This record gives sequence, structure tokens and C-alpha cells, in this order.
Amino acid sequence: MPATRASNASALILVISNIANEAAASLVDSFPLGAASLITASAFHQSFKGGLDVSDFDSSQIKINGAVVPIAEISGVVTTICSFIPPEFYYIQAADRKYVCAEMNAFFTFFLSQLNCKKINPPSVRSFSGPNLNKIEWIKIASEANIPVWPVNIANSIDTGEGAIGKSKLKFHTCSVIGSNIIGRKPPGTLEHYMFDLQRIFDVPFLTCHFISNRPGKYFLAEMITRPDIIPAANRGAIVNYFS
Repeated sequence: MPATRASNASALILVISNIANEAAASLVDSFPLGAASLITASAFHQSFKGGLDVSDFDSSQIKINGAVVPIAEISGVVTTICSFIPPEFYYIQAADRKYVCAEMNAFFTFFLSQLNCKKINPPSVRSFSGPNLNKIEWIKIASEANIPVWPVNIANSIDTGEGAIGKSKLKFHTCSVIGSNIIGRKPPGTLEHYMFDLQRIFDVPFLTCHFISNRPGKYFLAEMITRPDIIPAANRGAIVNYFS
């Protein structure tokens, strides 16, 4: 019996996650019925099948949850993980899981890179989602862009997180941006300016940053996350709106 075409395939969104992130299913359900599909390594053998024509990628077809989907009809991707991990491939013999996982990570890096659609966030050589820089790397880039960074104290290669002022005197701010919009309450103008500067520098649609303030009007970047956080309902709603 031939496979059925995906319903509403012209607006198909792929959500790449894992079974530990319960918000992934909630995100899929937030889209119109049939407009999004969840892909996890734990169900990969059931939810994602087919081959890709490297020489004619856009004309390829895959099978997602039993429905044939032309690559050209995938209109968006949300990726909440950096990569698959071997334990997720529980249905593969234990001795082969690391190899299978490595192969699937390589395949998905290629697959996500070649898709011509909106991506949150675009893949890199390090991650399915965003540049996945370590703290030292993004601190250097942010500092060169004249964005103040909270002092880092390294002891035995570990950031102790200690600042120059007692924590009781500090204020903490979390900001997320998607596309051209701040998610949730509008932050102070300085933070908004920093957020859009960082988004532009790292070239990602979705960005979350944590700032520390030690006095009114003075903010320091303390943490930057380029992998989308879909746990807050406000973030999931903003993602759905981004694809609408």
C-alpha cells in the first residue's frame, strides 16, 4: 500500500529534539494539526526514513511518520539539541551504537545544512543548532563588539562565577529574541540593543542571554545560549509566530 502524503505538507515544520525534552511534543501540538512533526533519535527508525540524492537534494523525498514528504515542502526546522547521543539508539546493538550515532550525526548535519527553509537555529560543524561556542569563545567575540561581559574567574579550568560585588547586590536579567522581536516583556533599551547586536554577530534567529546588573543602567553579559529553549510557553508561542 503506497504511503500517504503528509497533511498540510506545504507548511511542514520539523522539530528535532529528544524524548527527555517533554516540551518538544508541546511545541509540535502548538502548530496547526499536521503542520509539524517531531524527530528524535529514540524513534528515528519509525519516524524518519528514505534516502537523499546528493546531486539533486531538493528533488529528494523522505518519509516522516509514514507520510511521504518532498524535501522542497519542508518549510521550517526547530532544533533543540546539539547532536544525537548513543544511548538514544537503544534499538541498535550496544556494540554498534557509537558508530551508528556518529553516522547519523554526520548525516543530519548535512541534511539540516542543505534544507532551504527557516531554521531555528541553523546548524554548524559543532552542532545541529547554532554555533555552540564555549564561554571563552563568545566572551572574546562579545568583548570585541564592545558588549560588557561579567568578569570570569577561572580556577582549575572551572568558572567559579564569582564577581566583584556580593550577589545580594546584583540583579539578573534574562532576555530572548527571535527574528526581529524580543520575547516577553520589553527589556531596558540597553539590553535590547545588546541582544540585537549579538543576534546579528552570531547570525541566529533565536538567542537567549543572561545579564547581570550591579547598578542602574549598567549590564554585563553573563551567559549566552544559541540553542533554542522551548520549555517556556512564551518561547514556544514566539516560535510558532515566527513560522506563521
